[in-house]
Amino acid sequence: MGKLLIVQTKIPHEKLEMLKDKTGKSTVKDALSEAVYHYLYCPLANRIDESIERSRRGRKPLYVKEFSQNHGSE
Repeated sequence: MGKLLIVQTKIPHEKLEMLKDKTGKSTVKDALSEAVYHYLYCPLANRIDESIERSRRGRKPLYVKEFSQNHGSE
């Protein structure tokens, strides 16, 4: 196995509950693990990643792209 890195992020409790329901897992750790595994190995994830706009500082999160598309004309 390669080098491991511990990361942290803020995720709303409601989103975690939705993820647990969607994956069928009972713990947050298992649900997140399955979601990350799916993202890495799903062929559709590559197409989503290609459509993400990139800024000078890196990629823009999907919610920012959706927000700018929905509210850009106002």
